[in-house]
Order: sequence, then structure tokens, then C-alpha cells
Amino acid sequence: MIEKISRDICIIKYRKLPLCEYEKVTNSNVYYYPEIHSFYWLKLQKEFEKKLPSQIILLTRNLNIDKLIFLGAMNKPWISKLTESRKDYKPLIKAVEYFKSHKIEKRFNGGVKVENKEMENFIRNFQIVTECDGGFFDFNFIDENENYLFYIHYSGELKILVLNENANTNFLKNIIQTKFIDSERENTNRIR
Repeated sequence: MIEKISRDICIIKYRKLPLCEYEKVTNSNVYYYPEIHSFYWLKLQKEFEKKLPSQIILLTRNLNIDKLIFLGAMNKPWISKLTESRKDYKPLIKAVEYFKSHKIEKRFNGGVKVENKEMENFIRNFQIVTECDGGFFDFNFIDENENYLFYIHYSGELKILVLNENANTNFLKNIIQTKFIDSERENTNRIR
């Protein structure tokens, strides 16, 4: 099941989601990020690169996550006018249609709660929009208990911010059951 959540309610209920708002007085963006315990950048082994949604699902199931909440850090619609009007890439057209079928369109700027049954399909379409729309760079997702914060980079890499020590222990125990490997980015924790 997919449930839309108004932006204000989502921000109140899931206070560890990153936020960004433009401040006119200083002519700059003001950012909020939660305190983190560990910070990982992961990628898939070459032969599994096209399996990102299924590997995220495997990881979330191993972590006993049954719902994910998605929200853009900036207050803007999920689907931009440009992305909605594009007709040059069939996977993107299908992804936009998928979101429209769940009423995630036009001006919707809120959060989306996705349950296990729909996660893989949702993440697959989410990844397509991430890869094709440069303005879709600020969307994150978090588990309902707010232990893990996820971000899919347009390159297919996955950023995971672990928000407490117990969750980190659980994460390190379960990541080895997936096809994810360390991206070896500087200033990040290592999975092995």
C-alpha cells in the first residue's frame, strides 16, 4: 500500500528526515540533518547493478523494516513540469504514469509511506526519476522507527545514514547478506 502524507504532517511525524529551505534574508539555503551514528556509501557489484531495488528490499527486510517514508528535503512537487512533459524516454514516461496512478503528481510535495508489498515497484520507479531528473536530487527515505536514512544517487549508489549504535550493529550484521559493496568514498564508514 502507498499512503500520501501532507508535507507538514510528515515533517512533524518523521523529524529525522533532512530538510532544506531557502532564506531570503541571507540569500542562502538553510539545511537540517539529523545527528548520525554512521555514514555509508554503497554500490552494487558490477553484475548486479540493475538489481538496486531488489537489493534495497532485501536489506530492508533483513533489517525488519516493513514501511519506508519518502520526502524531498525542499518544498517542491515530486514530479517537475519538465519531467512530466518529457516523451523521449519510455522508462521515465512509465515512472511518471506510475506516480500519477498513486496521485503523486502536479503539486504534491508531501511524504509517501510505502509498505513492503509495493516497495520494490515504488523504488524502481523512484530510481528512474532520480536518474533522469536533476531536480529530484534531494529525496530521502527513512524507516518508520527512524533508525536508517537512505538516499539513492543518480549513479545508482546508495547512501545510508545509520542514526544510532544499535541500528548500526544490526546494519553491519545484515549488509553482508546483500550484493552491496563499499563505494570507498572518503570520510565514510566501512562495511567490513
